[in-house]
Amino acid sequence: MFVSSRFTGLIEVVLALLLSVFLSSSAGGQAFLVEDINTIDVENDPLGIRAGVTIGSTHYFGLSTDEDRAQLWSSNGTPAGTQLVRNVAPGLQIGLLESMTRIGSFAYFSAEDAGFGRELWRTDGTAAGTVRLSDVNPGPADSNVHQLRAAGSTLFFVATNAALGQELWKSDGTVVGTVLVKDIAPGSGSSSPSGLTALGATLMFIANDGTNGDELWKSDGSAAGTTLVKDIFAGPTGSSGDQLTAVGSTLFFTAEDATNGYELWKSNGTSAGTVLVENIGPGAADSFPDDLIALNATTLIFSADDGATGAELWRSDGTAPGTALIAELAPGADGIDIDESYMVVVGGAVLMHLNDGLIGAELWRTDGTAPGTFLLRDFDPGPGDGYPADLFVLGSQVLLTANTPAEGGELWKSDGTVAGTVLIRDIVPGAGSSNPAAFGVAGGFALLTLRPASLDTEIWRTDGTFAGTVPLVDPTPFAETTSNPFELAAADGQLLFSADDGLNGREPWRSNGTAVATSLLADITAGGSGSDPTQFVSAGSTTYFTAQSATGREVWKTLGSPGTSLLVEDIRPGSSSSFPDSLAVIDGILYFRADDGTNGSELWRSQGTAATTEMIVNLEPGSGGSGPSEIRESGSFGRGIGFSAFTTTGGAELYTTTGAVGNVDLVDQIEAGSASSSPFGIHYSGLVAVFAARTAAAGFEPWLIADVAGNYFTASLGDLNPGAPGSVPQEFTPAAGATFFSAEDSASGRELWTTGGSAATTSRLKDIFPGLGDSDPAELLAFDGRLFFRACDPTAGCELWTSDGTLAGTQRFKDILPGSGSGNPQYLVVAGDDLYFSACDEAAGCELWVSDGTPARTRRLADIAPGPASSNPSAEVASSQTDPLVAVGGRLYFSATDGSGRELWAMPLFLFDDGFESTDTTAWSLTVP
Repeated sequence: MFVSSRFTGLIEVVLALLLSVFLSSSAGGQAFLVEDINTIDVENDPLGIRAGVTIGSTHYFGLSTDEDRAQLWSSNGTPAGTQLVRNVAPGLQIGLLESMTRIGSFAYFSAEDAGFGRELWRTDGTAAGTVRLSDVNPGPADSNVHQLRAAGSTLFFVATNAALGQELWKSDGTVVGTVLVKDIAPGSGSSSPSGLTALGATLMFIANDGTNGDELWKSDGSAAGTTLVKDIFAGPTGSSGDQLTAVGSTLFFTAEDATNGYELWKSNGTSAGTVLVENIGPGAADSFPDDLIALNATTLIFSADDGATGAELWRSDGTAPGTALIAELAPGADGIDIDESYMVVVGGAVLMHLNDGLIGAELWRTDGTAPGTFLLRDFDPGPGDGYPADLFVLGSQVLLTANTPAEGGELWKSDGTVAGTVLIRDIVPGAGSSNPAAFGVAGGFALLTLRPASLDTEIWRTDGTFAGTVPLVDPTPFAETTSNPFELAAADGQLLFSADDGLNGREPWRSNGTAVATSLLADITAGGSGSDPTQFVSAGSTTYFTAQSATGREVWKTLGSPGTSLLVEDIRPGSSSSFPDSLAVIDGILYFRADDGTNGSELWRSQGTAATTEMIVNLEPGSGGSGPSEIRESGSFGRGIGFSAFTTTGGAELYTTTGAVGNVDLVDQIEAGSASSSPFGIHYSGLVAVFAARTAAAGFEPWLIADVAGNYFTASLGDLNPGAPGSVPQEFTPAAGATFFSAEDSASGRELWTTGGSAATTSRLKDIFPGLGDSDPAELLAFDGRLFFRACDPTAGCELWTSDGTLAGTQRFKDILPGSGSGNPQYLVVAGDDLYFSACDEAAGCELWVSDGTPARTRRLADIAPGPASSNPSAEVASSQTDPLVAVGGRLYFSATDGSGRELWAMPLFLFDDGFESTDTTAWSLTVP
């Protein structure tokens, strides 16, 4: 009927008043910090800085934090000019920008996201100009792009896909120009190119074509111009070439042949010009040349062992007469030890981290002559190590970190002279260490990361002077105190979880969503070590869990209030652990597996007392045990409880029990004899069990067992991917009148499948990622009469999808992070009438989202970590009994960080599907039924 506008206004006022009462008792309808549990233990938030490139006066580099692992940053050496360019893969999508290389005005790097794995990216220094160039291994599978090297105007790199193996690729900076150079080891075999080094415009590298072993190759970027330079060690053995180093127009490298052992070689890119430089180790003995570095355009510095002096410093101009020992720094046969990671050239000399066996690892230099080879500074006098590290050239000086007894690990510089090797600044005064490491040049300054043990990691800059060594920016400015709640579980109207308050270690906690009622349940293991409670499962007012104490790891129980946590039974007496696992409550009784020290890991039950804690059956006599897993209620199927277990005679198969002692029955032995079918992912529905199981002939495929009046009928649901390892089906989930699951075949990769309970009704529903690429369906969940799940396609990356069981009805639900980036929805859970999950976009990072089942009302609920930083709402779990997002008492609980540490957060569940909690009354209709 029609309602007058006057009456409608009254309804809106009343509803608004009611809503205000609800919101006032629910933290304003917004996500809120329940309690800052850990205010004691300040953590150092580690910055992972990846070495970058300087273009003009701007340095580009990769940065990773605890919550966002794939950030591209730039700096011009000023605080305002040091900023995030793009969060390439928001949140914990592995990320990690690597192998940054410059060609012209572009920087290239490899990065990993959920939708495409590790691939090649390019940036022009803007967010819009930071783009992925390749999907070498289609879909989420990793192509492991690495060894980016520029030769002329061509970028070469190594990548892997299923069809070609690991081979040499190139890019001209465009998607269409990012292509395979040559399949050196034809087919799916890998030539595994390594040591990519530019010799002018030609790329030199080591590869194995499957015939000649690891040998020296070259490439001009064309297939025809990619050829074996020389088969140094004839036949399939290979010369094991390594340490390719360009010195002017000559390539030096190490290799072995059938006559001379492992020695120094050189090449001009031709077979005739690829020759042994000098047989330093007489005869077939190895001299093991190492630590190769170009001193200038004509001279190579390296270490080698001539069999008399041990490993010492040598030089070579590429001729036998010009290859000579520089100086014997460690008399005798022991020799020196150089860390080649810390070798640089400045002022006509090589500065290096060198240990002569007498005064420890200290800073040395050589100009290729005996007089010009000497110790620059013994930072830790005597045999102790000053351990000079992170050597970095800034103009005519070298910056480095070194340790002294007085200053700790601090910032030093050297111009290659003893007098010019001095401390720049003792950033953490006294013996404490700032552990600085230079990683780039911007605006004439060197950029540093500081890694003090007790302070937040920061980025500084230096010009090599005390006054010019100052803080630049702190990408994670808040001091972090993290309780890191996990194992969240609903228990008798409140939340139980594990947390570390910085004082008692990780122990069991409780909360009803208020700070006053968020408290420690028990300090089971006194002191700071904690009991590490896991697997909370409830039976009425009693919650069971496992914990570590003086009696080892055993089953404990609590009534959910302080003083009520007790050990149920010391199943394996003494300090040894019974390692209880796979906890499940069925009809008020706890079932689990445990090892009493005599019978191995077997199926147990308990009603919360020592007297009622008993082994149900010893399926595999002896100390090995049957290792029961997948313990869960089976409903009408079998005897009410199902599990998988192993016996020596029957392998791992499906069993059922009533839970009574001795009452266990083998359901069926799919793989005859002692071989195992190893059923997993078991889903029970009525009188049917659907699961994955293995046979020797077909690998892991979907199976079904029907219980007909106590008789079991077993059927394969199809050999979806003929041969081992099979299709490996996962996440059987009933929805929309069908059972959905993910599976893999040789034609389409891992995609979404359905079954109606027979082989004839089992089929791939849709090839979401066309071709061999995997869409990798995951997080399968029934909601709103449909299936919701995460899947990846080449257009939109990994996003939220839905299916009604038809091809047409299987479609992307929402592109949360528009374009090919991945919104990567995770931790899907239904609470009330809504679907909640974590998802990512570039504006707000990874945050909490909600959906009522329509794309229009699928939205981000909160930006807990302001701006593009991620709060990553989730919680670690140890079993399928607990979820990262847990609803109880009208609230959704999760672990998140606002930048000041990971703590317990909550969000009131919605009363109204149309979002009326926002107080927007325009969402309400003027008509009512």
